[in-house]
Amino acid sequence: MAWQNIQERGNTFCLRVTLLLYKLIGRHLLKCLIAPLVIFWYWLFTPRLRRASRQYLDRITPYLQAAPDKPLSTYRHLLHFAWVFVDKLAGWLGDVSEDELVLQGHEHFRAHYGKGALIITTHFGNMELLRALKADSDQVINVLVYNKHTEHFNRLLKHINPNALVRLISVDELGIDTAMYLQERLNAGEWLMVAADRTPIQSQRTDVLPFFGYDSAWPQGGWLLASLLKCPVMAVFCYPYQGKQHVSIHMLSERFSFPRKERQARLRRIMQDYVTLVEQHCILTPYQWFNFYPFWDEQNPDNETKVVAKHV
Repeated sequence: MAWQNIQERGNTFCLRVTLLLYKLIGRHLLKCLIAPLVIFWYWLFTPRLRRASRQYLDRITPYLQAAPDKPLSTYRHLLHFAWVFVDKLAGWLGDVSEDELVLQGHEHFRAHYGKGALIITTHFGNMELLRALKADSDQVINVLVYNKHTEHFNRLLKHINPNALVRLISVDELGIDTAMYLQERLNAGEWLMVAADRTPIQSQRTDVLPFFGYDSAWPQGGWLLASLLKCPVMAVFCYPYQGKQHVSIHMLSERFSFPRKERQARLRRIMQDYVTLVEQHCILTPYQWFNFYPFWDEQNPDNETKVVAKHV
């Protein structure tokens, strides 16, 4: 079962209920009282989530200084997802104070405000914090989404903060018309945001790369898009760590160029460098990885052997 075929239990109604509870009892009580109970129900009655979490935790454990405590480590993993979801609402409502923020690499954003750029993300941590921050700087962000679940979620967040300068662009496969539209957005000084860890529904363009020592399929789409649009590319990670909200911005390139003869080799090298970067952030805060499906097996069904990969 691929990620896009998994029916998410959360829907717009549940999200609105969460928002109502947030406004009634506040951010901290919601995280401390309600979230643990709700997530316990999901954890108890959704074995698929437990299996996916266990697979990830087993893969990352050899790279950690201290192994996650079993058997409740999968519950803690899901609980962190719930806490981050509450923080997403806080970011959009403007309830994240400056004292909570730790910005690393902010100079890369400053250098590209009002200029076209591509932001590479993954399903790790709290990217909605980034969107809230950018709304305050009048920087328009176009988020490329692949499925209806993401669209519903972002539609609610837009309802929460109508002033947020976020535009959703639904893409299943990159065609000429879509590429021309995206180029127009870049020419207007807007940013594009694309997730680099999930393959579009109709696309088979992937590269099999070692991720925590095991082969996994990573989509080429975001990197090919960067090469096609010839724009600056940044990787961004947003996540809670040691009581703060961290925003880590990495400048990857001012312009990717893949000569025909070297295209596959250079593309693979760039993608592997990014996967290594993802590993580094996962090791720093392992419970922030939020791909709750069999990331290795489902994307690469023939994967049975461990590959040699150095610790990061």
